[in-house]
Amino acid sequence: MTDVTRIDEQAARLRQAREMRGFINAKAAAERFGFNYNTYIQHESGRAGITRAVKDYARAFRVREAWLITGEGLPQDIDGSDELREVFTRLAAAPREVQAAVLTYARFALGDPSGAEKSRETATNPTS
Repeated sequence: MTDVTRIDEQAARLRQAREMRGFINAKAAAERFGFNYNTYIQHESGRAGITRAVKDYARAFRVREAWLITGEGLPQDIDGSDELREVFTRLAAAPREVQAAVLTYARFALGDPSGAEKSRETATNPTS
């Protein structure tokens, strides 16, 4: 496959992702997500590759990065694993207080009130 063909296919998938999110044109999507319109329209028209911006586009249009780049698999992250992975990565870098609060909520939401109490104690009385 030539680079031109690959870029054209990525552009078509980017257009498809935008349309699946309900945006009737590139300008509306660019404005909504704060993308530079000139750059975005170059990507969607196939005049430039999307590699550098693929993470932002995938997040905005709620599709898998791998699908945008290669076309393999389904567009959507059906089981939510991509979104969870992103959240956990951000959570790992968050301050301990934020981590404790998220753990408290997660344990409560998952029906483990004793775990929620333990997390609350850790958040108010950290050991290290």
